[in-house]
Amino acid sequence: MAIFLFVLLGLRLGGEDLPEIKGYDLENKKISYFKLPKELSEASGLAFGDNGRLLCHNDEQGIIYELDHRSGAIRQRFFLGKYVIYRDDLEGIAVKKGDARSDTIFMVSSSGVILRFLPGKDKEKVAFQTFKTPLSLRNDVEGLTYDPVTDCLLLACKGEANIGFGKTLTKHEKAVYAFSLKTYKLLPKPRFVIPASKIAAQVKEKEFAPSAIECHPRTGNFFIMAARGNAIAELDANGNLLGVSSLPKSVHPQPEGLAIAPDGTLVICNEGQGKPGRLVVYSPR
Repeated sequence: MAIFLFVLLGLRLGGEDLPEIKGYDLENKKISYFKLPKELSEASGLAFGDNGRLLCHNDEQGIIYELDHRSGAIRQRFFLGKYVIYRDDLEGIAVKKGDARSDTIFMVSSSGVILRFLPGKDKEKVAFQTFKTPLSLRNDVEGLTYDPVTDCLLLACKGEANIGFGKTLTKHEKAVYAFSLKTYKLLPKPRFVIPASKIAAQVKEKEFAPSAIECHPRTGNFFIMAARGNAIAELDANGNLLGVSSLPKSVHPQPEGLAIAPDGTLVICNEGQGKPGRLVVYSPR
């Protein structure tokens, strides 16, 4: 029986190793990084907006920061809520690009609630809308990105992966769901099913639990990052795994946010774990 289960697991997860991600030197232990200001010690999400501006947020308050990704300095900040700053367990941010202030910004909570709003000026308080999805804290949504090909938001789940919100996938898999910006409904089946155990085994970690997802603006591939697992996987638009790279823990103590600039520059933010957060920038090869 034990041999049968081993063979079955091997068939499900695949036996061959995946190559490292080719586009970036992600396993470089000597790469430099920037310390983030104290108020971003729990930096959680990243996204590039118009004119290459980098947006960041922490995971407790609805405050959006514009950062200089070449130094980590805060350029400006604006607030969600006209009267009281919105508070929730906010885990990801994404931008549907328009012209200048016509960008539409989205955020997601760990319980699958999506927020929609427009960019604000420095210290401005902006109105927002919320949209509930069938996802919950059991799914533990951590990552958010915009897919321009399908006009959908993609939500990466760190927790339970369910098909049709009923049938649970195995513990070896994680799910990414699509939220249509045409219907404002969550599609019932995952866009991607991620072989998390296979990825974890390759990078010699106990698990691969997604904390961020990002669509590459040049290739259309998707990068899924895990803080619990300290790794990044690259998938094509059909969900096929293309490569996996470890993230050195000496550089990335807790990688939570991921963004890719129009020129291909990849940026990762790390929670500080009691110390200043970190911003790490990788130029494309």
